[in-house]
Amino acid sequence: MTKVLQVGILLGSFLFALFHLLLPVYAFLPALQARAVHLLFMFWLIFGGGMLKKGKVVFGDLLLFLAGVGISFYVFLSAEGIVEQYGVPTGWGQTVLAFLFLFLVIEATRREIQPALPILAFLFLLYALFGHWIPGTFGHPRYDLHTLAGQLFLTTGGIWGLLVGVSTDVIAIFVFFGAFMFASGGGAGFMRLSIRLAGKYSGGPAKVATVASALFGSISGSASANVATTGAFTIPMMKRLKYSPEVAAAVEAAASTGGQIMPPIMGAGAFVLAELTETPYLQVAIRSLLPALFYFLSVGVGIHFYAKRKGYVGLSAKELPPLGETVRSSVFFLIPFGVLLAWMTAGYTPQYAAFWASLVTLVFAFFTEDLRWSHREAWQQIRKAVLDGAKQAAVIASISACAQIIIAVIALTGLGVKISSFIVSVSQGKLFLSLILIALTSIVLGMQVPTTAAYIMAVVIGGPVLVNLGIPPLVAHLFVFYFAILSAITPPICGAVFIAAGMAGSDWFKTALLSMRLSFAAFFIPFIFVYDQALLLRGGMIEILTVVVRTGAATVFLSAGLMKYWRKELGVLRSGLLLVAGALQLVPSIYANLLGAVPPVLFLFF
Repeated sequence: MTKVLQVGILLGSFLFALFHLLLPVYAFLPALQARAVHLLFMFWLIFGGGMLKKGKVVFGDLLLFLAGVGISFYVFLSAEGIVEQYGVPTGWGQTVLAFLFLFLVIEATRREIQPALPILAFLFLLYALFGHWIPGTFGHPRYDLHTLAGQLFLTTGGIWGLLVGVSTDVIAIFVFFGAFMFASGGGAGFMRLSIRLAGKYSGGPAKVATVASALFGSISGSASANVATTGAFTIPMMKRLKYSPEVAAAVEAAASTGGQIMPPIMGAGAFVLAELTETPYLQVAIRSLLPALFYFLSVGVGIHFYAKRKGYVGLSAKELPPLGETVRSSVFFLIPFGVLLAWMTAGYTPQYAAFWASLVTLVFAFFTEDLRWSHREAWQQIRKAVLDGAKQAAVIASISACAQIIIAVIALTGLGVKISSFIVSVSQGKLFLSLILIALTSIVLGMQVPTTAAYIMAVVIGGPVLVNLGIPPLVAHLFVFYFAILSAITPPICGAVFIAAGMAGSDWFKTALLSMRLSFAAFFIPFIFVYDQALLLRGGMIEILTVVVRTGAATVFLSAGLMKYWRKELGVLRSGLLLVAGALQLVPSIYANLLGAVPPVLFLFF
């Protein structure tokens, strides 16, 4: 029975991959039908995978599997009629199917991630059902079961809304592209290039983790997946060279978190951001480039100062991979990346570009690392890539569908407007206080919730507030996006830190504090680009250069103060002066900037 289940999962994974590889090219299905197929495979893999883990057919899992696949197939076959119903059920049958489907989505999500998001979705459903009993502002009109079923199941504004659409049309093919690249040799290329670039310098292994996580994280889009993948190599390497477990885990967690904001791919959340702001994805990636580079500058400079203070050394020449070997293995990800960027810059959609990049990556699966043809291992690599990619795509699909329930209830009940009005009343319309409140909301919502879901929930609440205060939609969404990502390393619940600390055997709280010190720039960069959009490459060359110099100086000075090193180890007084110097660089005034430069210059020469 285990073998039968394995064949079933493999078949479902291959069909899932094939469907999403062909969808951008042929676009042969209307939106509702494509989304129904997407969730059909999600149920297939999640509930079928549950039986595979147990090694036998479990009656409860089988019922869930048949119900999920069956209802999705029903929607696929009846899509044209459902669209013409305009959200009005034909009877109790569709009403029962609607609520059963919502339950299946919540249960599928609960099996794959921490229960916070499924519990939140369930609470929102209760709010939709019983919120008319709440007095005052946060109450809403009474909705009967038929109305809720119609709005949540029979319209593209409900469970089949934008978030599931982005998961179907864009995210899934990029997940498969990343899986194909990693399995066909791109992962080894990431690591060798990272070691070659950064391994020999002071704190080399930690800098290797930063470079590798930036490269891999730009594809994976998940801080936790990034930690689990690159951390399996970098954490033992750092510990072997006498790095403390807390340092090894903190470096990996901070670097992996930044991978989600690193162009060109930036993870699943950025595709949703592009759709919600109606901005071409390539423009989102270009605007996000400078903030991402400053994030990794803060991590890299922090590692450098910390390594200098602690006396950490780099790798020996014998431990560096040969140049020829590095160049050959780098081909496995540089060429697919190049193809992806070439198609995107030519004006094609991201998913169409990902299709051609995936084909190139599949070709590389038939070559060994020394670029010799070898078809024997290729099928095993492709099989592994399909299974890994399908599993990750199914998880993201469940998260998207579960978050879509929340979004649909917020839209139906007007809750988003009510919370936004509450934030405006508390902040009294002051931009800075509103930014603080929205940043805290984004971090809190992101605790134990994947970045994409945290961003969506936070931006529904905070986005309209910032836009009403005069902030352009793209800037407002990027602000929320950054703080949703930072929840991965911010206590008390910080998923990336927990995973890294578990792998390193370190104290998670000490790891979280050091991670925040390394990635501190991400806490002030969003405020900079809200007040000075030149950081997002908007404005003249002088404006852009000015904000780059200010932000770079602030990053270096603040990092030196936090790590207590500037040519030598510093005491409390000099560290404090460097922190003040860095803070003065954030003030958009040439006099404040020059005054802030005085302490670092004096400490540098005297």
